[in-house]
Amino acid sequence: MDSVTERTLSSGWLGQVEPELKREFLRAAQPRMFADGSAIQGFQEEQTCLWGVGSGAVRLYVAMNEQVPKLAHVAGPGFWFGDAPVVTGQPRALQATAAGNTRLFAIDRAVIANVALRNPDAWLAVAKLVLMNELTAIGAGEDLMIRDSRARLVAVLLRLSGRRNAFQGVAPIATVPVTQHELAEASCLSRSSAALILKDLVARGMIRTVYGSITILDAKALESVLFE
Repeated sequence: MDSVTERTLSSGWLGQVEPELKREFLRAAQPRMFADGSAIQGFQEEQTCLWGVGSGAVRLYVAMNEQVPKLAHVAGPGFWFGDAPVVTGQPRALQATAAGNTRLFAIDRAVIANVALRNPDAWLAVAKLVLMNELTAIGAGEDLMIRDSRARLVAVLLRLSGRRNAFQGVAPIATVPVTQHELAEASCLSRSSAALILKDLVARGMIRTVYGSITILDAKALESVLFE
């Protein structure tokens, strides 16, 4: 693993892990390449590893009560996911697909268990990752309680870019691989209402929209919308 990849994978959660334990995790991480749109994991499939994003991005979908997949989050470089089933051994209610050509690094649950025999803090480190991702989910739920539709959509977009409720602490991504329809659904808005808000944000120079993605041009201005 090259030094740039190590820095990327250590930019968030893994950078907060005790140094020797971090080195063991990095040595154990196995690279996997995924083409744009390819499945990384499916709903209710057995998952036995942590996934770290080395490059590219991952689109995370949820399907719980209605069983209709909806985009819930975007994982950019440095983000780790797959933590809950690694701890519980239970299938997860998440589906992950690659957004662009994506390089991931997998740490198998068996490897973590083996490391934990020498260093019991291995499971504590994974538990901290679970908490970080849980807090992001709680923050996402709280944002959906924002009454103002414009502020609610902006809050969701900021979170998807890694600028809001980013408890892992990785660097934000400039271009978010989300369609306007997906953003509308994630913000509990009609497609037409979301389109009007996005059109205004484009006119104000805060974002740029192209098919399948939204680029944040002025993050500070976008954040100020939350307090208008």
